[in-house]
Amino acid sequence: MNATDDNKTTINPRNVTTGGPVEGGCCYTSFDEDVEMPTSAAESIVGVDSKWENLGELSDQGWSQSVSTTVNKFKGYHGNVLLSEIADEEATFKAEFLEVTRASVLRVRYGDENVTIDEDGFVSEMKHVSVPNRYLPLIFDELLSNGVKQRTVFPRAKIDSIDDQAHQKGSLLVYGMTFTAAADENGALSYVYRAKRASAAASDGEGNGEGNGEGNGE
Repeated sequence: MNATDDNKTTINPRNVTTGGPVEGGCCYTSFDEDVEMPTSAAESIVGVDSKWENLGELSDQGWSQSVSTTVNKFKGYHGNVLLSEIADEEATFKAEFLEVTRASVLRVRYGDENVTIDEDGFVSEMKHVSVPNRYLPLIFDELLSNGVKQRTVFPRAKIDSIDDQAHQKGSLLVYGMTFTAAADENGALSYVYRAKRASAAASDGEGNGEGNGEGNGE
């Protein structure tokens, strides 16, 4: 996709795209307090020494993001709105995690300190105290149908609510969780980075990737 193809008089169908998962992991988190946030879509966050943990497969709903605002509207004597100002903005997002026995998912759901893992990596106990009150970073990687890899980084996210779990015969166990994004030290709620497919592939092997980032802040 060439950005120079776009001008003020043309319509470019290549700018229309759907989203989908990349090969391998599509969602990651870290329980390390000093983890460094990625600053591009091209750089790899997997590997033996990586502090990022794969949260496994999501449901076929993928993940969704919502933004709600509170608006103050000031009216004149005649009842017309003369001034409108956004008082505050709240960003939330939701994902349904299918791998309900994966240790990293259970640590997000119950809290790191409430999950017991043996020497083989098997989770032997989850202590249900309350919804975890800790902020965690979350990364969603997706492949757009126009060949662009898109990475959304939430530096600080906290669970708001947890969906009901179906324990009926034949029902799939799913951890559906809604998160609220909090601003980081730069005032940004999230960052969106993009890279061409070739650049993203090179980051996992040879070469340097190229990409651009978009910050969403207050």
